[in-house]
Amino acid sequence: MDRSETVRTAIDCGSNRHRFTIVTFWTFPLGWRRSGERPASSAPSDIWSSRSEKTMRTTSTTQYNSSESGSLPPLEQVREDVWALAQPMARSYLPYSFTYLLRDTQGGFHVIDPGSDSDENWANILAAFSQLDASPADVRTIIGTHLHPDHIGMMQRLREASDATTQMHFVERQALSGQVADEWGAASAEKPIQWGVPDDRKLEIRRMADDLPRLVVPKLDQSIDDGEKLQIEGFDITVMLTAGHTSGHICLRDDSRSLMYSGDHVLPTIHAGLGLGGKTVSNPLADYLESLERVSEYPDYEVLPGHGYRFVGIAERAAASAEHHLRRVREVADVIGSTPELSTWQIASQLTWTAGWENLKGFYVYSALAQTDYYREYVENLMVNQPNPGRPIEPG
Repeated sequence: MDRSETVRTAIDCGSNRHRFTIVTFWTFPLGWRRSGERPASSAPSDIWSSRSEKTMRTTSTTQYNSSESGSLPPLEQVREDVWALAQPMARSYLPYSFTYLLRDTQGGFHVIDPGSDSDENWANILAAFSQLDASPADVRTIIGTHLHPDHIGMMQRLREASDATTQMHFVERQALSGQVADEWGAASAEKPIQWGVPDDRKLEIRRMADDLPRLVVPKLDQSIDDGEKLQIEGFDITVMLTAGHTSGHICLRDDSRSLMYSGDHVLPTIHAGLGLGGKTVSNPLADYLESLERVSEYPDYEVLPGHGYRFVGIAERAAASAEHHLRRVREVADVIGSTPELSTWQIASQLTWTAGWENLKGFYVYSALAQTDYYREYVENLMVNQPNPGRPIEPG
């Protein structure tokens, strides 16, 4: 058996460890409209036709229409005591992120992901509270699903205006205390050489950190951990660690309302990038696959995502997200199976990217190169841990 066959067998064996590895479910994640063309893939036509988007459906026509047009949806009531507020995003191909406002039985409010920090967004959240006969003074807690500026950028401003308690997973808290943006800045200086980036593109990568939205690092009052219950009267919300997008990303599961606040873990129109937080010793793709399995155990829950629109069908969408990344893993296996000495840049240039490799610039090419490293590491780990590459490992 040559190296290429060994790598392919290792990927197939990985299928027995992660049930999503063998699921093929395609969507059109680029932009906000579907082209009507089937993406290039090796997926069998019978799988393509049988696993359609019928299994994932929107639960908000208003949000869906806004995501299709790229416009901002209005404040929307999700449940009697839950509202979704869209917050505009500057310098992003995504037009908005979602902030969720929860009102407890005592009339206090709890904010999940307050959004990017800007005067416009501050005015939006003040207007939303006004519509609900409330103000920032009524906010009791502010919870962040992960450390990205489009989710927690306004956390500090809201904290100062409300004296609310801020909460994030302790891994994100540690990353913020270590100034993850500074780490990215250092990485953007070192990585072009490590990745084999051509000379005419190195400066672009090195300037990547300057193009990122600035984050006002919030003062975090409490760390929350996997399995912990949030103290919100009238709600039954459990913290779920869903590492992958960042190492301390969390989803919030409300068992009393069958709601899943998914942050950027599972999204309806795009797939999460990986390893976009603090440093981690684990492989972000392996973490992500395990996290997808966790949320898929709640197939009937309505998903309240960080972007796009709310929907049901989290298990099917999780399968799509897994396949989105695992398709590239298989491509990496094919590439390094025949030519293992290729640089990260050379490997990435041969993979299928939603926007097209030639169209990736700045942060997006940086993210693609970082993910290629994770894919390669995932493949090589499978090869090392495969005791007999000629025979599949039995499940269990």
